[in-house]
Amino acid sequence: MFFRGAVEHQLDDKNRLRIPSKFKKGLTGEHGEKTYSFMLGHNKCICVMEDEALDEALATLGDEGISESSQDSTAVLSFIFPAEEDAQGRVMLPALLKKIAGIKKDIITVGHGNRLEIWAADRYQDYMQNVDYDAALKRLGL
Repeated sequence: MFFRGAVEHQLDDKNRLRIPSKFKKGLTGEHGEKTYSFMLGHNKCICVMEDEALDEALATLGDEGISESSQDSTAVLSFIFPAEEDAQGRVMLPALLKKIAGIKKDIITVGHGNRLEIWAADRYQDYMQNVDYDAALKRLGL
């Protein structure tokens, strides 16, 4: 699935969220199970990826020999957490990622190709504040 668009929402009082329904289908495995993980993304957002897509993206890291293990791969792999939904489809953000991302209550979930990005609403606004949309379209060849 190719994720796109953005949804503003909030964590509940117990720091849980629901993945917006428009994105939920792309995080479901071939047998209907919800198999996705959270990881630290760029600019301190939280990425959400379906586990099969995440495994594909990380495949080359598994090929490192013990003597080749890099600080980069250790850092990336140590910030991946499986999502665990409750019976109502809510999921708790990992506390460490939530802290790094600066998330308090208001969040924006953004579709970004093969992944979702969860941003603290204020950080997302700051990040996007100076985007020249016309120039971005041109750079992307759209």
